Amino acid sequence: MLNTLPPAPTLIEGRVSIVRLHGEACFDCGTVSKTLRAAGHVVVRGSPRVWQIVTCGCRLKIAA
Repeated sequence: MLNTLPPAPTLIEGRVSIVRLHGEACFDCGTVSKTLRAAGHVVVRGSPRVWQIVTCGCRLKIAA
């Protein structure tokens, strides 16, 4: 087993929909009608909370 730290959450600048932060919609495109899967973690500037985000696969790789 490797002793590595998980990647740091991506820092988000500006506004983002609360629905996307709650994992109820794709973080990239906002769709709610496709199958969603875990895509990493983000932090919104000015907030200490780390959000687990999801994606529908509309992007090959999210930077999170």
